[in-house]
Amino acid sequence: MDKILVVGCSGLVGGRLMELAACRYELFGTYNEHEIQGKNIYKLDATDRKNTFRLVEKIKPDCVVDVHSLTNLDYCETHPEETWHTNVVGSRNIAEACKNFGCKYIFLSTDYVFDGRKTKKYSEKDKPHPLCYYSKTKAITEYVLTMLDVDHLTIRSSVIYGKGSNSARVNFVLWLISKLKKNESVRVVDDQRSCPTFADNLIEFILALYEKDETGLFHVTGKDCINRYDFSCEVANLFGFDRSLISQIRTAELHQTAQRPSSVDMSVDKAEKAAKMQTLGIKEGLSILKKQIGDRI
Repeated sequence: MDKILVVGCSGLVGGRLMELAACRYELFGTYNEHEIQGKNIYKLDATDRKNTFRLVEKIKPDCVVDVHSLTNLDYCETHPEETWHTNVVGSRNIAEACKNFGCKYIFLSTDYVFDGRKTKKYSEKDKPHPLCYYSKTKAITEYVLTMLDVDHLTIRSSVIYGKGSNSARVNFVLWLISKLKKNESVRVVDDQRSCPTFADNLIEFILALYEKDETGLFHVTGKDCINRYDFSCEVANLFGFDRSLISQIRTAELHQTAQRPSSVDMSVDKAEKAAKMQTLGIKEGLSILKKQIGDRI
């Protein structure tokens, strides 16, 4: 049974990976600020190079899945030094530890490495052009990985949602459901398009690509490209909430610090061919989520 170390198991993807892969792998996880209790769980600040190397040497994993990151775009824009150390230095430390101890390294990146000005789907061959500091750190880390010549997978995804029992940060869909369940009004932008991705489906792809010993860059997102307002209405319809509680606004009205791309639609053909799987559409992903959470939100 392979050993997998998940760096960042207090987040949605890391936490769900620990749950979904428990019967297939010997799993180890790390957290930093948001403490998680459980077997084989360690506290780790990935910016601490010495401790990062020490932990990887101690566990001797076959693979390290790195999903730790600062992801609040506006916070990252106003805290560039902290963001750089967490997102670039931390990931580089983990990757170099993997290279040193012979582990495969899997890095989670973002569709936001693109500026959204392309009218067709983005492929893995398209050159990144990030608009905000968060996405710049992700694009830089992608480049660093190629320079390190480490055995790695880079997975770019988009608007990840799902059930996160240990997640320190509520994802967009769970936030929206919580608001609508209390009959609270919400404002959602209608001029940002992306491909919402069901976390469980993303994890299935990550594990499949790992098991097939794939390397390099892959796009893994949901099947449908949709604006955030229409996506919110789909959530309301499927969960039986009053969609009139959702009002549509333009991005400019939010006065956000970090610039977002207006529309990023990434091709998943390469990942689907390699993994021999299909990514899920919005209705499929939300339907599974509804069965998982029931009335618990």
